[in-house]
Amino acid sequence: MMILKRMISLILKISRFFIRTDSKSVVYHSFPDVSDNSFALFIHIINHHPNYKNIWLLDDYSKKLQYKKLVSNFTTSLNYILIKKNSIRGLWCFFKSKYLVHTHGLFNKIILDSNQVNINLWHGMPLKKIGHLDNNKIVPKSDYLIATSEIFKIIMSNAFNIDINKVFLTGQPRNDFLFERKFNLYDLLNIPQIKNKNTILWMPTYRKSEIGDIRSDGRTDKMKDFFGNESLYKLNKYLSKIETTCFVKLHPMDYMDINNFEGYSNIYFINESHFIQKSITLYSVLGSIDLLLTDFSSIYIDYLLLDKPIGFVFSDFKEYFDSRGFVFDKPLDIMPGEIINSVEELQLFLNKLFIEKQDYYIEERKSVKEKFHENTSDFSKRVFNKLIQVNA
Repeated sequence: MMILKRMISLILKISRFFIRTDSKSVVYHSFPDVSDNSFALFIHIINHHPNYKNIWLLDDYSKKLQYKKLVSNFTTSLNYILIKKNSIRGLWCFFKSKYLVHTHGLFNKIILDSNQVNINLWHGMPLKKIGHLDNNKIVPKSDYLIATSEIFKIIMSNAFNIDINKVFLTGQPRNDFLFERKFNLYDLLNIPQIKNKNTILWMPTYRKSEIGDIRSDGRTDKMKDFFGNESLYKLNKYLSKIETTCFVKLHPMDYMDINNFEGYSNIYFINESHFIQKSITLYSVLGSIDLLLTDFSSIYIDYLLLDKPIGFVFSDFKEYFDSRGFVFDKPLDIMPGEIINSVEELQLFLNKLFIEKQDYYIEERKSVKEKFHENTSDFSKRVFNKLIQVNA
């Protein structure tokens, strides 16, 4: 096996001498497939730069038709192709393309041509420790990164061990979708949205993962404080009373599964498959919700751009701090919203927000937003402009 790997590596190196890169070709990849920052940049380039070739490398080629439908919801152009990543054709496109765009790495062991530009768009400005800051041995190979502020430029540079001058201060392409309001969460489940009814999106990060970066952080058993049957029954009863619907989106790597939960009248558990089936992206529905609930997910950093309420729901802060850790010494200081440690506290928070109409964190959100966001629009455009400046 080792000899075979060395032979393949040698063949790939030699092939470099016979392949010339195409300066107008862009290859994209993401986890999950066709998502996140890579997808947003992909749509921007298709819509605004028709002279570029756009090639998406798929991990799951069997869902090609579903992904084509997703793309058609964001562009009428056909200036793209979807190819199986682990294939001869996929490798050929990887070798030929000048621009390599990804969120979690792409053919990390292959040596790139000096003309190629490898940009890691990642999947969020980190709150939790990532990359080298997390002593992770598998860190995606990247030539360039992006950040939303000077604070995150430093963090991303250290996390990926990249010169800070190669971290572009552009913002994240996916945040362009925040302001489009094309879809809502009710579209995912074919249920009617009742007028004047409040909508919550709850996005807990995983404590134990089963795919991707396999790990266990915080206290898995403490998740029952909020997601045990008794807690959910109590919360559902209250949500029904205040005419509020809560969608709980589980993390793609989470050990919890939506099928583990009972059916509730005002709580719906969803996952990535719902978005794929309806050809909708997560960020294209965020603008339609009234409240974001999360714990240690960096999605709240993006959500600050909308200036809407945020609640931070967890009961294992110390355990998570001691196991996974954070990129900030005092992470609670940069969480501009109610810190919620129990279902009872969550109900009190919802009562203040939706019944009393009191939002006590407007100034805190503004302050943190100013620290975390240098730019507030045209994120994909900024990334594209930086890309074409490289090796120009």
